[in-house]
Amino acid sequence: MKSLTIIVSLLLIPTLSLAVDSSGNFAVWGIGKKSCFGFTQAVAADNTEKYKDYMKGFLTAYNIFTEKTYNITGRMNADQVIEWMNEYCGENPMSSVENALTSYTFDHYDKRLKTSGTGAGR
Repeated sequence: MKSLTIIVSLLLIPTLSLAVDSSGNFAVWGIGKKSCFGFTQAVAADNTEKYKDYMKGFLTAYNIFTEKTYNITGRMNADQVIEWMNEYCGENPMSSVENALTSYTFDHYDKRLKTSGTGAGR
């Protein structure tokens, strides 16, 4: 039974890692489709709650589906991630919010927390 579980898990891994269509596209829902320009306007108007909610969901999903990752944000809090996004979006106004968050994960991968504990492994 243990062997069967391992085999099934190994067969599912490629499916999970290729969660896009044959052209490499995937659907983006909600505010993630908005432009970075819209995001920077929301920051200027102090109206980022919807963006924070989307960001938290995106980063939580990233933590769930990325190997050896407890928290991609490391020790950054939500407001600090919003600040990072605002800087990124200021430089890339035509980018989408989803692209900004994807760039965040690439930029912060080496700084992520790998475990929930306070010991080694970060």
